[in-house]
Amino acid sequence: MRLFFLFLFLSFFINESSLSQNKVNLPASFDKTISAELKPFFTPTEGQIEDLLKGEVISVGKVHSPGPKEQQMFLFVSGIHPRNCTRAMRKLSLYENYHQYMDFIKTSTYDEKTQKFSFSIDHALLPFPMVVGFKIPRITKEGYYPFIFEDGFLKDLKGTVIVQEMGKFCILGLKADWRGPESRLPNLIFGTFVQTVGKLGLEHLIRVSYF
Repeated sequence: MRLFFLFLFLSFFINESSLSQNKVNLPASFDKTISAELKPFFTPTEGQIEDLLKGEVISVGKVHSPGPKEQQMFLFVSGIHPRNCTRAMRKLSLYENYHQYMDFIKTSTYDEKTQKFSFSIDHALLPFPMVVGFKIPRITKEGYYPFIFEDGFLKDLKGTVIVQEMGKFCILGLKADWRGPESRLPNLIFGTFVQTVGKLGLEHLIRVSYF
């Protein structure tokens, strides 16, 4: 029953945040371009392509146990920004301000010399606060940007940030893979959490960087 209310709350949270998002509405002719840009990282279904064309953010999070006391996570998130990549990244590249963009990020810092981005996450739905840190350049234009979590929760997670021009729009995405010691989160809750945070996070980032 507790899990039922948790998922109900998460679904409501996602739907409410989506209503206020500035969205694109692209013709079906963009489907092949979207598929080609995302193919190196993830193969979206026809339904997911349709969602992207309508300006929705898609998010897929999966967690399983490959061995005793181990967990493995996969996350893919993508959405289309209504502005070109240069305009979108003017604000999104200010990593030190992310705690101002998203309520569940409590602190965020960025060291220009080491390219170290650190932030802490805390939420009433979490059993414990999470602190993560990874090295990533300040992204200001299109491209593929690999990163790795160097410490904290999900240490050694590897991922890629996707920033690709598509006409006057910008495809944003993130793929992340991790395998490590079993956490205090059960697989189902863990997978739902990363998928939800990924979706909410990108929706918020697209909205706050619209202007």
